[in-house]
Amino acid sequence: MVFSRIRIYFGFFLIYSIIGIFDAFLVIYIPLFYLNILNVNRSELAFIQALTYTTLFASPLLGFLYDKYVNKEIQGKILLNASSIILCGSFLIFILLKEFLIMYGVFVVIYFFSKTLIKTGMSSLFLTVVKESKSTKLTIILLVNTATIVSYFGISLLFNFNLLNITSQNYWNIFFTIGWISSLPIIIVFLIFNNKIDLLNLGKNNKNTIISNSKFDTRNYETLIIIIMYFSYVLAASDLIISFPLSSWIYEKFNETGFRIYSSMYIIFNLCSILGLYFSNLLCKKFNEKKIMFVLINLYMVVLFLITISNFPIFIILNSCLSFIGYAITVAYSSFITDFSNKGKYNNFKYQFLQTYHSLAAIIFVPIGTLSTNFLRVETLMSISCILNGISGLFILSTNLLEKKFSSKKYFERV
Repeated sequence: MVFSRIRIYFGFFLIYSIIGIFDAFLVIYIPLFYLNILNVNRSELAFIQALTYTTLFASPLLGFLYDKYVNKEIQGKILLNASSIILCGSFLIFILLKEFLIMYGVFVVIYFFSKTLIKTGMSSLFLTVVKESKSTKLTIILLVNTATIVSYFGISLLFNFNLLNITSQNYWNIFFTIGWISSLPIIIVFLIFNNKIDLLNLGKNNKNTIISNSKFDTRNYETLIIIIMYFSYVLAASDLIISFPLSSWIYEKFNETGFRIYSSMYIIFNLCSILGLYFSNLLCKKFNEKKIMFVLINLYMVVLFLITISNFPIFIILNSCLSFIGYAITVAYSSFITDFSNKGKYNNFKYQFLQTYHSLAAIIFVPIGTLSTNFLRVETLMSISCILNGISGLFILSTNLLEKKFSSKKYFERV
């Protein structure tokens, strides 16, 4: 059993290292390439983003189909292996045809879909492992984030040592190509190693396990709380409005040196995320999760506003704080929905659906952010996100009031 767990841990590390490599390109470097090097039409880019980001909503459907139809080990392995190969192939499409915005859209659709397939399979495995041993939840989350740290840091080194002329398209072509080639050995190792991981058999004896938790019953008021929490997190994720233009903003405001330092600092940002994980985990053991979310979201709002008036050193410090607070917020929500998702049938579907708050936020805010940079400063977009975070905090506060009202009503009914 111990050896089986080690193999599962290693499998998580490998697959999220692969995802981390391509996410680093998509989050940090591709936005700068399109907005500052190719100087594409931002309105056209925003339209393509609005269409392609809808792919993110495939996760609940895939989670449902996975729960219902993937019941043999060989099916899970084939699905995961094929998705990994498609993920890698999608970036090759980008490398060859990146000058055409429509092909960027094709790349994003294929990339998001294959990434969602991978995460669906790994989420199913994660939920199964959590059922049998809750102590492994923190270990897996740490491994996933460690893999992300390694990937982001590796790509930042590649950027700083290989892309010597940031305005040269030829250097960018080399940078993207070497990055893609660097993912191939990891994918090959994963494809070989995946055959040694039990994706489904681990949970065959407790497929219908129900975690008893009084916080997640089927009463109407609790369903209402889940809905409010979902939409409050959509608003909390409104900082995605600056996600695409952020690299361009840093490059223009703090020059090329500032951007190179920023991209190299992602190892620090991700380490702060891990500290946020530990911090949130400790808080969730002692305090009500919704109260934690309320405090952290309001703190995030304040730090984000301070960035609008900061210089570069302060910006790096504040961005580290955002990484810490942001991940603590995310972990608090994930902890809130994990036990709920593990109750009854179609666990993966429920978990994937409740995680789509980020997908919905991306569909709404990423295109708006890209389009708005035609006539608004990024600092203004940050201020808009601060306002929406404040509204999100009010929604979360309302759930605490609802819970108190229900508790009082329940008490008087007993009396």
